[in-house]
Amino acid sequence: MENRGAVQNRRRLIARQKLGSKSMPVAKPADPNLTWSFDLPIKLKCAIADCITLYAKIESCIVETIWEIEGANLERKKEIAKAWGSQNVKFIKRVIKAMPDAETDAIWPTLNELQAERNLIGHGVWMFASDGRPLVVWHAKFLESDGIGGEYFDWPRFDHFLTRGEVLLKTFSEFKALLQQADDEPGLGE
Repeated sequence: MENRGAVQNRRRLIARQKLGSKSMPVAKPADPNLTWSFDLPIKLKCAIADCITLYAKIESCIVETIWEIEGANLERKKEIAKAWGSQNVKFIKRVIKAMPDAETDAIWPTLNELQAERNLIGHGVWMFASDGRPLVVWHAKFLESDGIGGEYFDWPRFDHFLTRGEVLLKTFSEFKALLQQADDEPGLGE
């Protein structure tokens, strides 16, 4: 059985081979004068709020789409709305994957990644570093690893979340609109 160091060295070698001539970026050592503050700038507060709000819109759209699919009455709508977001995602995923010719390969991994990012954004403890970078600590994530429980969450990462989230929201909104349109056409929604 290989020791841990040998396994890590083998993984590094494989990673270098995959990169070819590209070199791996080397992390700069932390500035010893770096400080953190819980006093968050407005820009960071707004970025956090934008991500949380957008993900909530996606979950809401999924709930409303399930209502359409089921033709749910008020009691059933309440049940669906109270369900965990992951339960509703599993339901809508089964429905969409059962549709012939539905191209959904990009939807589910993106939604899973957004959900993980949303959890970090929503449940993390935010700080702002003296070098102008947002930093987030999430204790649940810290407990899952042997590493440091904090990570930088730079501005482009917020932008990436919002860009992907807007595309997903548009996708689910268009699907919901198609279902509503089918309900409105004679003979299709009955």
